[in-house]
Amino acid sequence: MSNCCAAADCDYQQVGPDNSTPLFSFPLDPERCNKWLMNCCRQDLASQPPEELHKCYKLCAKHFEASLISHQSPSKCVLNDDAVPTIFDSAVTTNNESTCNRKRAGGPVEEELSAKKAKEDIPAPKVTEDAREVSGEDITSPEQENNQPEENIGSFKAKETLNAYFKEILALTGFSINGGNINTDESTGEARGQQSLKKICVEKVDKKEILQFSERLMREEIQNSLRHARFFSILLQDVTSIEGKEQIPIFIRSVTETGFPQKHLVGFLPCNLDADNLFNHLISELRNKWGLRMEHCRGLSYLVTGRMCQTMRDLTCKILLEFPQVVLSPSDPYAFNIWIIRCMPVPTIQTIVDTVEEVALLLRNTPELYKRLEGKIQMTYGHIKGEVERIKAIISVNWECGTDAFQTMLDILEPFLNCINEIISKVDEDTAEQMAKLKPILKNFNFIMTLVVLKNTLCCVSILNSSLRGIISMSSTLQYTISNALKLVSKYQQDIAIFNRKWFSDAVGRAKKLGVEVIKPDVDHAHANDTSLEDFYRETLARPILQYLVAEVKRIFSTEMVRILRWLSLVPSYMADHNFSIRRDKVADANLNNLARPDTFYEELGCWEVKWRHASKRRILPTTVFATLKIPDIGFYPNVQSLLRVLGTVPCVNAEADVYGQYHMVLERCHAYLKDTPVDQRQCSSAYVYVNQDVHFNVEQMVDSYVQKHPDILQMLQNDEEIKDKASIAASQGNHAEKDTEDELNLINMDMDAENLVEMKCAETDREALKSALQATVMAAYNSQSWQQNEVSTSQDGEVEYVTKSEMNEVLTVCEDAVREGILTEAGSSFFSLFIDRVVKIGTKDYLPLFLRFVDSFDVMRLELMGFLEADLDCDVMVRRLMEIVTEEWHLDLKNCRG
Repeated sequence: MSNCCAAADCDYQQVGPDNSTPLFSFPLDPERCNKWLMNCCRQDLASQPPEELHKCYKLCAKHFEASLISHQSPSKCVLNDDAVPTIFDSAVTTNNESTCNRKRAGGPVEEELSAKKAKEDIPAPKVTEDAREVSGEDITSPEQENNQPEENIGSFKAKETLNAYFKEILALTGFSINGGNINTDESTGEARGQQSLKKICVEKVDKKEILQFSERLMREEIQNSLRHARFFSILLQDVTSIEGKEQIPIFIRSVTETGFPQKHLVGFLPCNLDADNLFNHLISELRNKWGLRMEHCRGLSYLVTGRMCQTMRDLTCKILLEFPQVVLSPSDPYAFNIWIIRCMPVPTIQTIVDTVEEVALLLRNTPELYKRLEGKIQMTYGHIKGEVERIKAIISVNWECGTDAFQTMLDILEPFLNCINEIISKVDEDTAEQMAKLKPILKNFNFIMTLVVLKNTLCCVSILNSSLRGIISMSSTLQYTISNALKLVSKYQQDIAIFNRKWFSDAVGRAKKLGVEVIKPDVDHAHANDTSLEDFYRETLARPILQYLVAEVKRIFSTEMVRILRWLSLVPSYMADHNFSIRRDKVADANLNNLARPDTFYEELGCWEVKWRHASKRRILPTTVFATLKIPDIGFYPNVQSLLRVLGTVPCVNAEADVYGQYHMVLERCHAYLKDTPVDQRQCSSAYVYVNQDVHFNVEQMVDSYVQKHPDILQMLQNDEEIKDKASIAASQGNHAEKDTEDELNLINMDMDAENLVEMKCAETDREALKSALQATVMAAYNSQSWQQNEVSTSQDGEVEYVTKSEMNEVLTVCEDAVREGILTEAGSSFFSLFIDRVVKIGTKDYLPLFLRFVDSFDVMRLELMGFLEADLDCDVMVRRLMEIVTEEWHLDLKNCRG
């Protein structure tokens, strides 16, 4: 994008980021863009589309009234949406004809050169005192004006080189975990036929510093987003090793202005601190580094296992005590009852849960074991009606996180052990070693007894999972559900001897069936040798778990959590079930800090009831919190919008991601980075950039900041560019002998172009025909739908048209090709990568979604769905088919593929 002002009477050139006069791109709106061209006397650019003008041309702030510019920060200002430039030198209008001949038909560099040369021929206008006051700058001397163009062109080319190099480093950072190396010195600019990356960049530019610059720009964008969101929640993930020490990733969840949930990685929490120091470090990190106020925090969730369980429990207790408006919430992707026991600070319980997750992971990573297990399940439970289908349906998804995880583990325990015995000699060495380690753990009575106790005790609180997930149907009975869960747990505590005897008998029967010896575990307990095995498990296992469940349910379902979940009654589908009336007692106790306009709260509730009572007959009612936040006129109900934003911020409420699924992909990218990056190569900055890659920032701004800090590298690139230009000029002078050959080739190309022109005309005719067919089909579909809903009036002219399935498929195919062609045009010849998502079922077949990731011309990272690949193909056939799609159907060069 050009760094000089496009106005005919302006010689302003932006040299560095510290310039006090900013530049604003031409608007994309055609009408306003035409006004800009007329006012700045550049009618020679009227033939170019607004998209091209927006990309390549700018006007400086001297041509706009001061009231049209909003200063968001000392270094950043924004132009109003309806701003039009009005401040120009009137003397230049007499030279309009000469200025209109200055056509910038070339690229950005040629544009600068042609513009400056043309401006040299225009007599310097006499600047009035008023104009000088508006611009705030002095007139440069002719000697300075003659020396500026060459320096500006060299600086522009050098910045373009850094821009391309920075993009490649960021791309390699995003995909280095898939086999690349972030420290690679490979220059791939020449491979794609664009400006080659200089050796100077490879040798002089520190890649870690690039990540630091991008991290700072990402942080600014995230800060702006969180500032607009206002409310947020803290999500603490499990301990991981990064930069040589154990740390806890910190995520922030909030709701965007458009009603979508968003999640960002904001930092890491060290594990070598106690609860008090962790509390101070976390609050300081959020307040000083991110500008977040804990008064706006509404939720807290953590998922920490191992030795940090007790420390994290103490930390959450301190946060809840200091900030009563914060509610504790389960962590994704676990169900409420599984999350409670996952975070129980008892080593034996932690070991059991880890073993269950290891079994589930082994089944997903070993297809042969999974298929054999399905056969064993058929043999074991075939005599029970519906049992085989139930178990197979459960283990096909992430069953270890569901409410019935321990019940499922007990169901598949016997078939799984039989499969291990049969398949352990037929798998690779690593898998066989993993199976060998699992087998003695699974064939242990303590493991079986713990599973039985967990299965029976956790079912008491599993009914609370739907309420915490924001299920509308459960919100009306929330208070009764909590009360019933606590009563059921209390009943188990009172009759624990009876229930424990039943559980012990169940475990003994399962152990004998598997040939497992019923013995007391090796533990250090005061009366372990004096008590029976049944009493031992009652006092050391069943009773502590029940006591822990009571304490956790009361801690999580606090008064504030119940109050927030009651706001589900504001969702229209809930209102429809209750005759569109809002019970004031359900929302009357809302904290005033959660309301945008507390003085009009009750009047607004009445308007909200009336709106949906009358709208229910002509529209589908929103059924979720985020669907309600997306209605167009939600801004007219600021208090309702604010309460729903708070509800959507709570971590346990089901999040509805945007069309690209960015919310759920954030945590997946974090797990992928930690899984695929060696421990000794993990860096906080690279993890931050990779996980938050959906945050868009301006690469040009990063280049300007880098050049400001390292002007010597910019000068070296300029010198290198001058040497290259001189060499190209010398080479062009020796190529006159080849001109005749080029003329002959041009004649041949002209003949070919004539033929192509005929084909293009035919194509345009076909396109017009397809356009007409598409319009007719859409109108026919609309008429068909209208006919089904209402009787066709006899006074209507014409007949109702119907769309056949083949016609609709043809129209959809045309639309699909047009959309794909537009995406590929935007991708151009830039770097790209392929992303294959998990298997989805479309119709009766399984497919793999294919995504294309690239950086478009506006420096925006794009992730676009391009098509689907059959999932039932063999590996080799699938690879060949994928290469065929990329090269022949998408016409992309595999040399530009980076992941």
